[in-house]
Amino acid sequence: MCGIAGLINRQGMDVSSKLIEMLSLIQHRGPDASGISIYGSAADEVSLRVSVKRKDMEEVLLNIVGQYGTVLSPPVSQWIKNVIFSELQLAIDDNDIPLLHAAINSIEGLYVHSLGKGMRVYKDGGTILDLNNNHKIISPIATHGLGHVRMATESAEDINAAHPFVSPFYPDLSIVHNGQFTNYFNLRRYLESKGAIFKTLNDSEAASHLIAYAMRENGGDLEDALRMAGEELDGVFCIIAATAQQIGFVRDKLGIKPLLLFEKDGLTMLGSEQIEFTALFSDVYAEEIEPGEVRVWNI
Repeated sequence: MCGIAGLINRQGMDVSSKLIEMLSLIQHRGPDASGISIYGSAADEVSLRVSVKRKDMEEVLLNIVGQYGTVLSPPVSQWIKNVIFSELQLAIDDNDIPLLHAAINSIEGLYVHSLGKGMRVYKDGGTILDLNNNHKIISPIATHGLGHVRMATESAEDINAAHPFVSPFYPDLSIVHNGQFTNYFNLRRYLESKGAIFKTLNDSEAASHLIAYAMRENGGDLEDALRMAGEELDGVFCIIAATAQQIGFVRDKLGIKPLLLFEKDGLTMLGSEQIEFTALFSDVYAEEIEPGEVRVWNI
């Protein structure tokens, strides 16, 4: 059991704080890891967030970045649970972003958590309180985001196994997932044949590569990619996915895992339980998403 959340406000708001409030209300669904991804802050700024296993690997990271772009300011590093989280602001050509993403992930001990314009992913082992206390989460005006609390069932309680997940196939994309995929190993072999680099054993990472690969091939159509995922993924699941311009969901055809929708006063909220929405509204009556449903909002 895990918990997921999504939030849209096209006019802009402090999305990160509101997502953290939403997730804190469903912390009982997963105490093992937590994370959020935020879109719309400083939309022209390319931000890179990477977990670094050892201090001496920061120099390796900077050398790789230098092959594709320019670091605009000294890296901001945070030591958390024997892992360094390094954040850099970059000047880089859009076409080189996927190449840099893949190059970093190809190195053992380095793992991209987010790389894109106006996009940041913050994730960690432990609770939402741990995430908020451990990370210097920037809370500027943003338009949308998604979040997750994890109960580890199929892979290690590792910082990198926390959600959201991203992929070099389409770095702008992030996903969160509640459920299990029964065809993980076949899916992983297929994606590795397409060039995917797996950094964890979490089945949600496979879903991120699958959707991102589909978007790379279809020209960035999130709705089409989510419909494809609904057909190709076996199991019981709900996925919320976002890019800089869109956010949407897919629910499996059995409809076992819960997913609710609530819209009011220009805000759109997605979540696993109705109580999440009380972080913004006291009077809530949410719509349950239909089994097999796919929906996408443009920002």
